[in-house]
This record gives sequence, structure tokens and C-alpha cells, in this order.
Amino acid sequence: MNLPGDWEEFLNDRLGAATRKTARRTLRAIDDAAEYRVTDVTAATLERDLQTLLRFWEKQWGAKLAARYHPGLPRAMMNNFRNMLRCAFEDDALYLPVLWQGDNPIGVQATLIDRKNRSLIGMLNGRDLAIKKPAPGFALHLYSVRWAIQNGFAVYDLQTGDFSYKYDFGGLERRVECLLVSTASRRNLRDRLESRSLPVVLARANALRQAGDLEGAARACRQILDADPVHGRARQLLEQLDAARRALVPQNLGVAARLHQAGNLAEAEKMYREILDIEPGHFDVRYLLGVIFLQQRKYSDAEQEISRAIDIRPDVPAAHFNRGLALAKLDRIDDALGSLDNCIGLEPDHGQALALRSALSKSRPQAASPVA
Repeated sequence: MNLPGDWEEFLNDRLGAATRKTARRTLRAIDDAAEYRVTDVTAATLERDLQTLLRFWEKQWGAKLAARYHPGLPRAMMNNFRNMLRCAFEDDALYLPVLWQGDNPIGVQATLIDRKNRSLIGMLNGRDLAIKKPAPGFALHLYSVRWAIQNGFAVYDLQTGDFSYKYDFGGLERRVECLLVSTASRRNLRDRLESRSLPVVLARANALRQAGDLEGAARACRQILDADPVHGRARQLLEQLDAARRALVPQNLGVAARLHQAGNLAEAEKMYREILDIEPGHFDVRYLLGVIFLQQRKYSDAEQEISRAIDIRPDVPAAHFNRGLALAKLDRIDDALGSLDNCIGLEPDHGQALALRSALSKSRPQAASPVA
């Protein structure tokens, strides 16, 4: 929205008669300061005003975003908003008027100040949804536009979205172009989190924990520790998560085994891997993961995973048999026969091992007889 140099010119040229009348009445009520007033953010009120803004925003959008995307998303977004707005305030780039009715805040609007381009850029707003007149959002936009004109700004950016109120202010449509800036590998520089993002990631880890996603929370903690190995709060949270995940291993293994038996190999594999992340020496999980690879015809992966299981418990005949089967599929006949011999040594009447060994022995090339 391009701004003229005079407030009255804006009212007369941009607003319709009914909207102009409402605008004058709304601002007159604020300027009189009898029932309504607007305060501007200061260092002393920053945290209070941000908390009010985010409380209003969460009440309006939190449940919708959580249901559509992820339960932890609203809290993570609020942490990001808080950090961004704090930084903007420190750089004298934040305009944050708060609308009050008596002693109760009823609306807050966060706008970024771009002095170089003489622009105000709307970022975030929140309001008491129970207040209809005066409409808090409408009142704060009016107040902000007037402030922008009085302070020599040329543009009031209402941001994306074709909401009807933007046209009431005389807003102009503009195509928005977005740039994605990424590293060549699309990974973080040096494969680590940027240090200034660690508080946000820690908050995200706590939100994931509260939502019951212990695996996701643990991954977030490990990423923090990769960037800052002495990060005490991340270390403490990870230890708590590991303890909670260990307590759930029997239950999760039961679920994974049922998925495996039902033929849902992808979900079972995912759960087996998550258990191994916390208990890498768990024989049953190692072995069953190897069996999944065998069923998926990933014979090399199967042989490696079952070998790891055998290192943990070499006394299980079925593990030696399935390793022998994987080796046979890889045409490593001598190694397969050795693994089958181990199985038969532990269980002499293992029918499958005896049958496979006999078949492999018959298919094995025979050495030529020596010539006299």
C-alpha cells in the first residue's frame, strides 16, 4: 500500500465513505484515551508485550496449525517469533503498538521497520477474539498507517493474502517472489547447526518431548550436541529421553514384532532402528532387522546385520541359518556352508539347515581328479 504524504489525504482518497467514518470514530476513541489507548513498546515492556501478542496469536491459530501439521509446530513458531522480534527491537527495527481497553490489552501488532526503503512490513498480529467493536486489528492498522505517514514512510506492506480488509485500506496487489537460499549440498555448513539457532532447537526438542515424539526430541538434542558438545541443557534432556526410551523398549519391540508379522516391513524396520538407536546391543532387534532385510532381498545388508546379532549371541541356531541363507544368495558358498555348519553344530537335527547344506554341497563345483 503506497502512502501519501498527508493523513487526511489518505483518509479521503483511499477509504470509502463508510470506512472513513468508522476510521475517524475509531482513532478519536483512541486519542481521547478515555476507554481505549495505544502504547508503544519499550525495553521495559518488551517481554510483556511479546507475551501478550503470542498469547493472542496462539489462541487464534495454535490448535489449527497443530491439527493440520504437527502438535509441536505452534510452540516452535512462537519461539521463532519471539527471537526474531527481540532482535528487531534491539536493532530499532520493530514497531509494536498495543491496543488497550482500560487495563486489558485487546490487540497487538508487530511490524518491521525498513528505514532504507521507507517501508513498514507487517509481520504478526494478535487480538482478543471476543472484542468486535472497535475491531482491534482494524484499529491497529489505522494507528500504524497514521504513524507511518507522520514519520515519512512511503509503503505500508500488508504482506501476503487477499483478505478483504486489505482492499478496504486501498491495498494494491503485487506478485510475491520467494528465494530459497541453500548450500550446494542442502545441508548445514560444516554439517552442524548454526550456534544462534540452538535455543530454538532446544525449545523444539522440549515441544517434541511434550508431544510424545521422544525419537524426534532425541535427534534434536544430538544435533545441538554436535554443534556444542558441552551444552548442558541438551545433554540433560538427552539423558532423560534415553531413560524414557529404554523403559519403552519392551513395549515398542512388541509393537514392531506385530507389524513385522503382519507384513508391514517398512514400519517394523523403522521401529527396530529406533530401538537400536537406544540399545545397539539388543540381539532380538538386530536379528529381526536382519530378517527383514532377508525378506526384502537385501542380502548383503541381511548378512551384515545378522552377523552383528551373532556377535552379541553366537548360540542361536536360527541366526546362523539365516546368515547362511543370505550368504548363499550372494553366491558365497563356502561362507554359507560354514554358517550352516555352525547352525547344525548348535542344533544337529535342524532340518532346514541340513537340507540347504546338502543342496549347496551338490551344487558346489567339484575339483578335477589329478592326472597320473
